[in-house]
Amino acid sequence: MVQSTRDESRRLPARETVQRIISQEDPETLVQSAKDIGRALATQVTSNQIRNIFGTARQIELRWENDPIGAYRDAVLLRPKIGYLAKRERGRGMADLEDVLIPALEEVSRGTGDRERHIRYKRFVEFFEAIVAYHKKFGGD
Repeated sequence: MVQSTRDESRRLPARETVQRIISQEDPETLVQSAKDIGRALATQVTSNQIRNIFGTARQIELRWENDPIGAYRDAVLLRPKIGYLAKRERGRGMADLEDVLIPALEEVSRGTGDRERHIRYKRFVEFFEAIVAYHKKFGGD
């Protein structure tokens, strides 16, 4: 269920766990995984770095009802933005966040049809919001 990063003190959920959070309704796994990620990232990533991506993700979610095609397109394009930010920042924290968020966004794209993709995207945003909350709880500044 949990895979180790290079540093054994930082543990991130396995790709399969992230996929299950997005494709299935599993709030307990969502909360526990977000807690693990938030704790791991608390000293590695600033709140501004996380909120930069989270703010964009939230804006996409808010547009989805009125413009599902455009919102989905922007959700797909969020993947290269995350990759760019992870590469630009120093340290392992943003790369670890990328390792979690990219599989989650890929799972959104595996949904069949607009409605299922929208539901999966909402789960993605809930998951990301929980990561942000736990990041702050565990000392992220």
